[in-house]
Amino acid sequence: MADLTRNDRDELQEARKIADGVPLVSAIQEWAKAKKLTAGQIIPAAEQWARTNSVEFESIDLRKAVDRFITAKTKAGKQGEITYRSRLEPLVSFFGAAVRLDEITSRQLGAYLEQFQNAVTRNDMRKRAVALFNWAQRSAYLPRGVQLEIEHTERAKEQPTEIGILTPAEFKSLLEWFRDVHPKYLGAVVLAGFCGIRIDEVQGKKQDRSKRQIWEDIDMKRKFVRVTTAKTNTPAWRLVPLCDAAIDWLMLCENREGSVCPAGGLETARILAKRAGKKIPANAFRHSFISYQIARTGDKAATATMAGNSVAEIDRRYRVPLTPEDGSAWFEIRPNEIAPVIKLKKRAND
Repeated sequence: MADLTRNDRDELQEARKIADGVPLVSAIQEWAKAKKLTAGQIIPAAEQWARTNSVEFESIDLRKAVDRFITAKTKAGKQGEITYRSRLEPLVSFFGAAVRLDEITSRQLGAYLEQFQNAVTRNDMRKRAVALFNWAQRSAYLPRGVQLEIEHTERAKEQPTEIGILTPAEFKSLLEWFRDVHPKYLGAVVLAGFCGIRIDEVQGKKQDRSKRQIWEDIDMKRKFVRVTTAKTNTPAWRLVPLCDAAIDWLMLCENREGSVCPAGGLETARILAKRAGKKIPANAFRHSFISYQIARTGDKAATATMAGNSVAEIDRRYRVPLTPEDGSAWFEIRPNEIAPVIKLKKRAND
């Protein structure tokens, strides 16, 4: 101490003041470590951390959060009302419109999710809530740099869903029935069963029935179908091979121009078939195509590409294990009567 100058003592006192109660040695050690980690750029690094981990946010009520979230999704072209409104309104009803979004705890969210007994429904509701909370954090309605309360909730374990398919005999019976009784739906059923094209891709989505499969994207000479309007977030311009049996059935369809079926045609066809006592499980045509195609070829990856799905999703939701003989039988289902030769020649020259 005797060797300290007045300036030394003043600097020591000022340093202690700046350290604000932190021991000087600890403060200097922390500074030295920060300097090393940031290559000497301590202040810029700290400023960046502050920007991404800000605790400043606008507290808003749940009703306002849901409405703003849906508006943002709609402006981004993601069908906010259709995709999210029905999944988030139960959240508002459970907590009340006036509750502040930042006041909802993981325990409360867990209680909300427990009311959904079906695991698939519960997980779907949780998924939409996660999207809401993530958007709120990005939009500074929740503090950044902290784990969201909704992320502390558990996903439910989903039980394997029953995958319903048709036998070749059942599919042939359906095709003959549509041909004789409701021929305007035959083309749609053929594409669904022999090509695995999704219901909405064939008949159009509820919000826009105008975008559906057209005959002009079916090339029977080169034996493939170009999916006219592929489902969002799946491969666009998907090509699916046409087997000879499918071509035989398609040649029986009249007026092969424009849309393959009326708006909502596959849903209507399913209702008509069930009323007539026909066996037709949910999504049976697509399930059947995927199951029989994999059985016939043994190629899951190629089938996934045709169907516009991932291999993992196919194994989980679409495929029933079958033998190669089963697969071959499905794609050899021919009509009892083939279209007249003159009609075949006319279409081949289109």
